[in-house]
Amino acid sequence: MKNTGERLLPIGFDQIAIEHLHRYAFALEYIKDKEVVDIASGEGYGSHLLASRANNVIGIDKSDEAIGHAKAKYKKNNLQYIQGSADKIPVDSNSIDVVVSFETIEHHDQHHEMMKEIKRILKSDGILIISSPDKMYYSDVPEYKNEYHIKELYFDEFKALIESFFTHTIFLNQKVTYSSLIIQQESNLFSEISGNFDEIKKHNGLEKPIYNIAVASQNKIESVFSSNFNGDSIYKELIALCEKKAKTIDEILNSKTYKLGNFLISPFRNIPKFFKKRT
Repeated sequence: MKNTGERLLPIGFDQIAIEHLHRYAFALEYIKDKEVVDIASGEGYGSHLLASRANNVIGIDKSDEAIGHAKAKYKKNNLQYIQGSADKIPVDSNSIDVVVSFETIEHHDQHHEMMKEIKRILKSDGILIISSPDKMYYSDVPEYKNEYHIKELYFDEFKALIESFFTHTIFLNQKVTYSSLIIQQESNLFSEISGNFDEIKKHNGLEKPIYNIAVASQNKIESVFSSNFNGDSIYKELIALCEKKAKTIDEILNSKTYKLGNFLISPFRNIPKFFKKRT
């Protein structure tokens, strides 16, 4: 498939890849032995990952190219790819346990139509797992414009949309950070996820922690909190410093003084080679 930037292709690992893989890893916890639909399955890697745990998975995408590519690349007995749109899902009513749709809703403006279709195909006890970029922090604050996005939602808009179709909801947040984690040992409330486009692994608590921390007292300690130290600002300063150093080196190499000195000593560079040949 041609890399246009509209959809994620499993050709490398960057922030976007980590974000997408983490969302699918999250969904894996809810789909064991279930009937699953992945809306906007794109290249197909996500539906393929879901099929490792689900009973059956249907990947749906509006693109002929994406469906053809996915069918050719990912083959499992419990996995199929079908062309269709989010506002007209080609699946029977009341037949699906879990609908997954990551970074789809912002690519069109048929939001209510999409939600009606999802509600239609889900069983009465079915679950929707859906993600959407927060317009405030994805676009407004960084002053960024994604040319492939048609209608982004602020959190309040996203919340109101989901709650208008579902009685029970839980909202979570996601972002990638350069960070340090402090997590209570043997915690059932935190898991570390790892893996790639072929396989996702889960470890309760932190896997292979480098440091141990203790909180001790003669009295009962009611609770400790887990936390993430966000080092984004430090990371950005580090990148800026590296870029500045690289620029400084480049300036030196291109300066007239360096070029003149390089020219003057160039005749002498072959002297060691001359003596080596003589010996």
